[in-house]
Order: sequence, then structure tokens, then C-alpha cells
Amino acid sequence: MTTTLDVVMIVHTLFAALWTGGTLIVTGIVVPATRAGLLSGEALLFVRRRFAYLTGVSVLVLLVTGGHLAGTLYTADSLQTSYRGQLVLSMVGLWALLAISLYGGFRRLSGLSSEQSLEPVAAEARPWFLAASVVSLLLLVVAGLL
Repeated sequence: MTTTLDVVMIVHTLFAALWTGGTLIVTGIVVPATRAGLLSGEALLFVRRRFAYLTGVSVLVLLVTGGHLAGTLYTADSLQTSYRGQLVLSMVGLWALLAISLYGGFRRLSGLSSEQSLEPVAAEARPWFLAASVVSLLLLVVAGLL
């Protein structure tokens, strides 16, 4: 029989995978396609909205499920003194950096007018999404170490 902890861990892993995978797709496919003029403003807006929703939901779900996992599996002392606890704290910091990086990228992609060219806007958002991708990969490495 599946325990509550197992369900929480599955939900946490699922949303972490969706969020990090989505970040890599936006950075590796959507932003370059927009910079090359292959995506319309309508298509970019659609992707931006959907990914912003995924980001918002993921931030909340990972906060709740990660908090439950940390509170169940660790004490305040073991979070600070054990190797695995320090990995968990590293994940919290990386989680915050990912949210901030994606917010910066989304801000660059929002507020587009119909006469505005998408290529420079995507070029301006690119560093934010590249940073978010690096953080996503670091999160996956730390998760693998756990």
C-alpha cells in the first residue's frame, strides 16, 4: 500500500520534472525560434501564458510538497549538519533562483504590442532563460545526489 509520503514524493518529482523540462524546452526551442522569426506573437503569447501557469503551480506545489518532505524526513539540526540536509537546503536556494530567473524572462516577454518586433524581445529574454536552464540542470544534479 502506498503511504502518504510516497504520494507526496511522486507529486513533488512530477512537478519538478515538468517545471525543469519546460524550462529547457522554452530555452532551447521557443526562444531561439522566436529570435529567428519563426514564431508569431500569438504563438509566443500562448506559450508564455501556459508556461507561466505551469511555473506558478509548480512553485506552489513544490513549496508545499518539499516542505512536507523536509519536515517529515529531517529535523532542523539534520538539515544543517548532514550531507543530505545540505543538499535539501541547496535545492531550496536553487528553487528560488529558478523562480526568479523565469520571472525575469517572463517580464521581458510580456507587454508586447502588435507592431513590436519579437526578435529583439526574445534576445533580451534569452539570458534570463539561459540562467534558468543552468539552474534547472543544477537542480536535477542535486536531486540525483539525494
